Amino acid sequence: MIGQVQVLGLDRTLDAQYRIERLVLEHQSRLARYLRRFVGDRDVALDLTQEVFLSAYRVLCADPARPLTAGWLYKVATNRAISYLRRRKRSPEVATPIEAAAPFRLDERSAISLDVQSALAGLGREQLACVLLTMYAGYSSQEAAAILSISPEAVRQRVCRAVRSMRRTLEVPA
Repeated sequence: MIGQVQVLGLDRTLDAQYRIERLVLEHQSRLARYLRRFVGDRDVALDLTQEVFLSAYRVLCADPARPLTAGWLYKVATNRAISYLRRRKRSPEVATPIEAAAPFRLDERSAISLDVQSALAGLGREQLACVLLTMYAGYSSQEAAAILSISPEAVRQRVCRAVRSMRRTLEVPA
């Protein structure tokens, strides 16, 4: 009987590993880009991406038959990103002089990108999540609503308000 339990446990682990490999191959790059836009830091986004897949692996080891969708991954990623931003807000980091003076190219395209990133940074967490899910990740308002556990109308309103806010931020005074 003990041997049978160990074999069943091994089968569960192998199934979970196979499924997690498929999820990583299909969603890793888009999920990492989504998180990078959300938290504004590439390294943190990669760490959060790994945490999301680790959570998925744990869920699959516990229940191999559970279906894990892209929506589930984005919901976990959004929650992880919001938790990270809350922790960072409580204990702000001070940039070192080397980081503050790091050289970067300031051509027109990168200046626009910096302006857009600044406008995105000015949004609230809820608005940012809605904008990134609908405009960047390509989800419909119904899908984003399911991921965020809010109504589709709330998603549309938050996106509309976020776009208005970003337009005000990006306007050039005449």
